[in-house]
Amino acid sequence: MIFQNIDTFLMVAQCKSLSGAAKELHCAQTTVSQRIKNLEDEFGYQLLERGKGKKEIILTPMGEEYYKMAEEWNRILHEARLIQARGEKLSITTGAVDSINNFLLPKVIQNLNNNQLNLQLSIHTLHSVHLYSEVEKRQLDIAFSLQNRAHPNVQVEKYFEAEMVVLISINNDNFKSEKIHPKDLDSNYELFMPFGLEYQAWHAYWWDPLATSRVRIDCTPLMIGLLQNPSQWAIVPKHIAEGAAETGNYKFYNLEDPAPPYTVYKLTHKKATSLTRKSIDIFDKYFKFAYD
Repeated sequence: MIFQNIDTFLMVAQCKSLSGAAKELHCAQTTVSQRIKNLEDEFGYQLLERGKGKKEIILTPMGEEYYKMAEEWNRILHEARLIQARGEKLSITTGAVDSINNFLLPKVIQNLNNNQLNLQLSIHTLHSVHLYSEVEKRQLDIAFSLQNRAHPNVQVEKYFEAEMVVLISINNDNFKSEKIHPKDLDSNYELFMPFGLEYQAWHAYWWDPLATSRVRIDCTPLMIGLLQNPSQWAIVPKHIAEGAAETGNYKFYNLEDPAPPYTVYKLTHKKATSLTRKSIDIFDKYFKFAYD
């Protein structure tokens, strides 16, 4: 199998014409045609619909199936080239929910820099539901999710828990005691973030989940900004509240009826390579420093 032929097939599928693909690949149209023919001969099926009068080339049913494999082969080849270029240098691709990347990961990076560790880091912010599939596909080496799910090739480990607290503006004088009971919080002024399924079930017990006046947010920096309004409040993990309180603009209270803890699960591939495992161990060590 010649990967150049696969690249050509993918380009033809994207351009929907042989001439367009030839232009993008900087080669003759006859070269494109020959590469496609070689693929079809090797695969044993026609991949493209051809015929006079057709303005665009479309994939045959078998061509559509082949396209899925070609994309995966192309991705694997790209990763192989990256590994070849990188050599034995350590690198790691991480993924996490917004509340981790914005409030814990900066401390991790600072710890890595302070110790002058040469670990190449790529960071992605995703919702919990997408993190499992990205680890499964090896698009992420390590991920941090708020959901515990079963996945064939994903190792799931309960990583840490954090207490949930009420965060408000420093200018909010509505609460005098050291703890706040949920029934004393007006849902009309809540900034709601869905921190895990257990938390959402607890939340639905105290406040109507169908209330139309509630503001739902999936971005913690936005939530922190909106809390500058003294009437607004939010329930957040304690590490977020502590980070916000350090600015001098916010304060936080414990809940009289505690919410389920903010629980984070670490995800890794069950068959990680030795270099990836070494990178994970380093990152894992300094991540723990960030929340301990």
